[in-house]
Amino acid sequence: MKNLWSLLIAVCLSLAAVSVFGQDVQTKGTIGGLVTDPAGAAIPGAKITVTGPQAERSATTNESGIFKIDNLEPGRYTVRVEQTGFKSAVANNVTVNVGRESTLNLKLETGEITATVDVTATVGGIDQQSTATGQNLNDQLFQNVPVQRGVSSLFYLSPGATDSINGGRDNPSVAGGSALDNLYVADGVNITNSAFGGIGTFSRSYGALGTGINTSFIKEVQVKTGGFEPQYGQSIGGIVNIITQSGGNAYHGAIYGFARPSAFEATRRQPDDTRTNKQGDLLHEDNYDVGADVGGYVPGLRNRLFFFGSFNPTIRP
Repeated sequence: MKNLWSLLIAVCLSLAAVSVFGQDVQTKGTIGGLVTDPAGAAIPGAKITVTGPQAERSATTNESGIFKIDNLEPGRYTVRVEQTGFKSAVANNVTVNVGRESTLNLKLETGEITATVDVTATVGGIDQQSTATGQNLNDQLFQNVPVQRGVSSLFYLSPGATDSINGGRDNPSVAGGSALDNLYVADGVNITNSAFGGIGTFSRSYGALGTGINTSFIKEVQVKTGGFEPQYGQSIGGIVNIITQSGGNAYHGAIYGFARPSAFEATRRQPDDTRTNKQGDLLHEDNYDVGADVGGYVPGLRNRLFFFGSFNPTIRP
């Protein structure tokens, strides 16, 4: 009996470990790379320090000069390399994407370790750790291009995603799949409609009703079009992986507003305008959108506990 309980506990712990690992793969990213000297020879034992919005992580290069730091929140990082007999090297603004490895090739110059050289790191364009194909769309992109306020508008920025017509705008056709063949994940949680497929709430009569998630809450959207990893299933279309915003070791906030007065809207016609039962044109609609964001860390718990909140009501007079 004692052996049976021990076996059950071991199985439960193993399943929990697999679950946590799978979630990390879905919601985190990696920085890795190679450190060499001016002649191109590998530098073992170099100290690598990665500083980001939420924490500082460190590692050392192995005998081949290779390093890898996993489980990093998506965002921008600073990578510092130190080794005795060489000048320290710093690579700024290294972008970490969810489910991908940002690969750096760093070359150190001989000199005192106290001297620092800012380097333009060569970031590999191909993630050799993954077989998946797709696109990562972070907040730096969709804050600088005109998109609609709903999260589903971001899906169409990825090559291979197109309007599925009958599936509604919230459910694109990805890589030729139908509207209800996709898998939707938000912060590691499956939000695909369990009855019909599609994102969020789906009605038999009205189709996709959306999720209510707007772009203020979004840090990154990853759209996978093929070659999915084993932790992704239940899909013969595409994988849409949504990562929401989080706090960090610096307080930050924003106040914003969007307006669509009726005078800016073109005349829209109902289907009845071209049929026998005419009901007239659809009236113009005003739409005003205001909001505020704030994020940071809980006092006294820097590097450990963070918060982020967003209030973004939509007003339609």
